[in-house]
Amino acid sequence: MLYSVSSVADEGTEHFLEPEADAAYVQFVEIEQQLKTASYEAVAGLLTPLQQYPLYPYLQYQAYLRFPARLTQAEVNQFLDAYPLFPSRTYLQQAWLSQLAKDGRWQEWITAYQRLPNKSAAYQCDLAQAYLHTDQQEQGLALTASLWLVGKSQPKACDALFEQWAQLGNPTASMAQKRYWLAAQAGEMRLARYLHRYLDEDGNRLVSAYEVLLKQPERVATADVSVFPAMAQHQVIKKAFQSLARQSVEPAAQQWLAYRSHLPAASSLMRTLDVYIGKRLAYAQTNTAAELLSRLDPDHQYSELTEARLRQALGADVIDWTDVLTLITTLPADLQASDRWQYWYANAVQNQTSVSPVVGDEIGDESVVEIKTIEGQIGESQPLDDIWNQLAQSRSFYGFLAAAHQQLPYHLNNQPFNVNADVLTELQKNPAIQRAKEWLKLDRPTEAQREWLSARASLAPDERQHMAALSFEWGWYHRSIMDAIRQQQWNYLDARFPPLFTDLFDRQASKNEIDVTWATAIARQESAFKPEAMSPVGARGLMQLMPSTAKLTAKKYGISLAGTEPLFNPETNIALGSAYLAEMYQRFDGNRTYASAAYNAGPNRVERWLKERGHLPLDAWIETIPYAETRQYVQNVLAFRVIYAQRAGQEVAMLSPSERLLLAYQQQSEPSEPDTVN
Repeated sequence: MLYSVSSVADEGTEHFLEPEADAAYVQFVEIEQQLKTASYEAVAGLLTPLQQYPLYPYLQYQAYLRFPARLTQAEVNQFLDAYPLFPSRTYLQQAWLSQLAKDGRWQEWITAYQRLPNKSAAYQCDLAQAYLHTDQQEQGLALTASLWLVGKSQPKACDALFEQWAQLGNPTASMAQKRYWLAAQAGEMRLARYLHRYLDEDGNRLVSAYEVLLKQPERVATADVSVFPAMAQHQVIKKAFQSLARQSVEPAAQQWLAYRSHLPAASSLMRTLDVYIGKRLAYAQTNTAAELLSRLDPDHQYSELTEARLRQALGADVIDWTDVLTLITTLPADLQASDRWQYWYANAVQNQTSVSPVVGDEIGDESVVEIKTIEGQIGESQPLDDIWNQLAQSRSFYGFLAAAHQQLPYHLNNQPFNVNADVLTELQKNPAIQRAKEWLKLDRPTEAQREWLSARASLAPDERQHMAALSFEWGWYHRSIMDAIRQQQWNYLDARFPPLFTDLFDRQASKNEIDVTWATAIARQESAFKPEAMSPVGARGLMQLMPSTAKLTAKKYGISLAGTEPLFNPETNIALGSAYLAEMYQRFDGNRTYASAAYNAGPNRVERWLKERGHLPLDAWIETIPYAETRQYVQNVLAFRVIYAQRAGQEVAMLSPSERLLLAYQQQSEPSEPDTVN
């Protein structure tokens, strides 16, 4: 065997494929380093011994990049043909094209470009240059014009081309005006203002009037926007009313309701602004806001606004459960049947204090519910307990709440994947899969992932279904999570919820006096256990810590932290993340729900939300979190904690006894003794 796989159950951490006595593996590491300084004459001798090794193309690729002037088109073609799944093949092509451009070999450049066309703007500009240098003037000028006439700034690689084009009298005022409107539509106003220099007097007058309206959105409602092109009309109207809604949503909604009557019915602009303003109204929590929201969508055409109205109803000081029921029955059938709205439907029925049109007679101790369809027709009677029981079968936040309500076990619905050995064998013959395996031996998961995703594009559907099983077998657990999600293998819990870094989580949870499965659930939600994860805003590592938060936490709790690089180390990251999570737990009086929200959105926001809506039942508070991302985050973390605990054989309740007493279904019934889910 070339590798061994550590047991996830035994080790509780991510173990990539471990190399055994493999001479090729050792040679590759040595030669990869030697190639950085080797002479051209020495390269062939270095590479020859590893021609059969799966990572050989990386050595050849590295040699080509070091000596692009020695390349030939035949060698490039041979490489591209030999390794069609090689993730960096386009970089080789780019290096070769850059060398040809540098040498002024433009006809060869066109031939090379056609071998593997690159649609990026920089290379399209080089293609236009190549046309102009090879007496294909008409083609080159047409391509240059199309590259210039876009609503965004082009890369610096295009500057020389555009300067050459300008010497021929370009752009014309009409072209500049067209580009101005494209830039305005894209929100690229810096570019748009730059284009003033190319406009004639009439054009400058028109665009200046447009820019005044952008700066003074309150004037749009009374301005004649028909003088602008249609796309600019939509843009200035949209930006104006969105800006007004951010300033003060209720006056903006009133202005919009008056203004939209002038627009074509069911236009995309009307829908965009109806939904944008409606969602903001939903969190205003005033009678006026509720009335305006109902006027925006009186016939429930927008499911997003019906859900917004439901959250507005659930966020009221006193919840009108009849209103909640009515709104749920106006949702599309698929949303009505979702766990979320089934849960609130059952709550609404249970919490009604008077007979409503959708609740039938009581038979003994069992309420019977008549379900309305979207058309408002009365359906068959259904006992309320049946709704709760059916929901309790679901593995979801709402399903777990329902299970607790009914004092039923949580249902995980795990379905181990049925591996087809023949398919798995064929999958492992894929060259990109083989290269991914070798990169994992080198503990270089980034390169492995590039190969893995490249392979995925070439696989048949049944092979893709086996990717999570293979990555799990290899001990590449972050990838097994992502593969199972990608293939919608929702019940394949072995792949989706592996217990990782258990020793580290146990140690830090004990030290910080928090629940270990909660900290594990946070990491699973934040990064899917990817130690090298980094978010677009700069959060790092397993528990996705912002550098500023990590620095403050390290100082407060005496944890060693030198710079940001240690945040990619699991031990450091889990120590800091667990300490910060414990701090949130203490700050919010031992309430995991509020602490989880604070971990995601920040404690100051959560304190503001509690000040505004802290009187709500806990589940209603979660449902009305203003940020959809945080709302889903909290629900996932609480549910993932249950899943990890159950899979570890632990008895756990999703909510603590004190938290359960805050739920909506407890508010109008006699509190019972809190139960533990078995």
